[in-house]
Amino acid sequence: MGTATRASDSGHTDARRQRTRQALLGAFFVLVLERRYHEVRIDDIVARAGVGRSTFYEHFANKDALLAASIEGPFAILADAVVAPSAPQLPGLLAHFWQNRALARGILSGAVRRKVAAVLVDQIERRLRRQVGAHLRVPPRLAAVALAEAQLGPITAWLNGEAACAPEALAQALHQGTRALVDAYTCGTAGAGR
Repeated sequence: MGTATRASDSGHTDARRQRTRQALLGAFFVLVLERRYHEVRIDDIVARAGVGRSTFYEHFANKDALLAASIEGPFAILADAVVAPSAPQLPGLLAHFWQNRALARGILSGAVRRKVAAVLVDQIERRLRRQVGAHLRVPPRLAAVALAEAQLGPITAWLNGEAACAPEALAQALHQGTRALVDAYTCGTAGAGR
C-alpha cells in the first residue's frame, strides 16, 4: 500500500473516530437530561450512540472520563477567565448554561459536582502554573480549588434561581472576582497576565 493510500486511510479513520466520539458525547448529553448522572450506565450510552461497549472504551476509560471530556471546552472558558485580562466568551458561555440549565444544574449539583469541579480545578491549576506559578503564596492546587469554587458557587446558585441577573453581569463579576483572588494569592505585583 502506498504512502498516499495510508495517509488517506488515516484521515478516514480519524474522521470516523471523531464521529464516534461525538456520538458518545451526544448520547451522554441526552441521557443526562433524562435522568441523574449516577443512573446513566455505559450500556445506556453505547445503546443510544449505536456503538459497542468495546468502542466506548477505545475513547473513554469510564463514565467519569466521558463526563470530563464533555465539559472540557466550556470549562476552558471559565479557567481562562481566571488568568486572562478579559473574558469575552464568558457571557456567551453563561447564556448557554442558562439556556440548558436543566443539564447544567444536573452536572453542577449533587455527587457529580465534585467530579466536574475537579475538571475545572485541573484546568485552572495548569493555567496558574504557566502564568503565575512561582509567585503564588500557596500551592497552585490550593489556589485552583478556591478559584474553581469561586466560579462554580455563584453559577450554580444563579442556575438554581437563587438570584437573578443578566449573564453579562455575572460574567463580569466572575471575571473580576477571580482575578482579584489570583492577586490575593500572589506575592507582590506578579498577578496573572501582568
